[in-house]
Amino acid sequence: MKRFSKIIAALTLPVAMSGCASFPGTTHYLDDLQATQPAGPAFTRALSREYLAFAESQKNQYSWFNSWHFAKKGLDAAHGVAVPPENPADWDVSGQPAADLAAARTRLLQVLDGAAPQRLPSLTATAQVKYDCWVEEQDRGWKTADITACRQNFLAAMSALETPVKAEAPAAAPPPRAAHAAPKAGDDRFQLFFDLNQWRLSADALRGVKAAARAAKAAGYPKLAIIGYTDASGSADLDLKLSLKRAEAVRQALIKNGVPADRLSAEGRGKTDLLVSTKDGAPEAQNRRVVIRFP
Repeated sequence: MKRFSKIIAALTLPVAMSGCASFPGTTHYLDDLQATQPAGPAFTRALSREYLAFAESQKNQYSWFNSWHFAKKGLDAAHGVAVPPENPADWDVSGQPAADLAAARTRLLQVLDGAAPQRLPSLTATAQVKYDCWVEEQDRGWKTADITACRQNFLAAMSALETPVKAEAPAAAPPPRAAHAAPKAGDDRFQLFFDLNQWRLSADALRGVKAAARAAKAAGYPKLAIIGYTDASGSADLDLKLSLKRAEAVRQALIKNGVPADRLSAEGRGKTDLLVSTKDGAPEAQNRRVVIRFP
């Protein structure tokens, strides 16, 4: 909660305890945002949608002021305003977390000042709102899993945004393999496959996660790289975002299976490095995958 919001919260506590859903003046921004059709550049439209989802999640957690605050940012974005990311100095964050957030904000501002909002508007909006999520959760300070999730999602989005765009020669098609076949371990990887436009893990993929978790435990929990991919059927921007969601889903599943979160990194590479070479726009089941790479 922002520093000045604590004063407001203290003044309105009797109202909240009397059964009011939120304190006066904080509901209309979310209502207006939900009823507004975003306009303006693709980036601010995407930013508006991301802030809407975040504001709704804050409301569901009874964090009234923060819901109002991020809904207001979303409403401004819906009107075409490129609202800035949060400044951690405005929040109750100190010490090393404050330094980490300040450094991350500098990285984010460099991306926002570049071509990313035009080239990859959806993924750039995700990076900004995940950064704000990290700031907000760090301010609360006690939900360590939520802090880690927001931070990891921000870093994964930034990794994709900061990777230079390069032309790659199509890879030769490997021998066919069935989609959703049980993942097989090579010397350094497991591969999990996904349905079209999906990031939820199938039963086969979950079995692969468990096998990878057992292998990680046997190896003393080395650092694992989780890399998400898509087929070539979508736009580069949305495919990067979808590949990141797939990698994050696998990361969360590995954590649930006992792999320490600090031994995992997740990134999305969209429709690069196709397992099966196809023309752009072509769906291909074997390209919709996540690789778990051992060192």
